[in-house]
Order: sequence, then C-alpha cells, then structure tokens
Amino acid sequence: MQHHHHSDISDSYHCKRSHSGDIVHVYNSNHYLMAEYTVRTGRTSWQRVAPLTQRESVEKWLRNNYPVNGVPPAATVETKPKSRGKVA
Repeated sequence: MQHHHHSDISDSYHCKRSHSGDIVHVYNSNHYLMAEYTVRTGRTSWQRVAPLTQRESVEKWLRNNYPVNGVPPAATVETKPKSRGKVA
C-alpha cells in the first residue's frame, strides 16, 4: 500500500512515515510530534498527553493502515529425539 507524503488520520492528527519506513510519526494540527508507531512491532509510543479516546482512535487507524510487518520467524532447528538404547 503506497502512502502520500503525509496522511490525515483525523481533523486533529496526521502522520508521516520515516525515511527508513519502519517508523510512522503522528503529529497534531500544530505540527507537534505526538506519537511514534513502529510498523515492525505495531507498538505506539506517545510523546505527549492526548485524551484516551483520541489515542485509541489514532492507534486503531495506524494498525489498519500500517499493518504489522514483523521480522520473519527464525528458522526452526529440528532435533532428533534421543534414543534410549540399553547401556551394556
């Protein structure tokens, strides 16, 4: 999904994706940095106080528009069960 230079979340908030693409910065209408959303983990770190209902709304919008694209799972190593042979 391609995004423009910035996306409007609501009348009060908009976001911009970082150059690396891993972080989405959330700004208020006065261009203050409000939060950072990590696309890799889906975690939102709030930098300023915002009402709970607005925080929930912004976090839901971020999850819907920037789904978590985590690190691929590590390769699993298959282990053979130890044989229980008789010891002489």
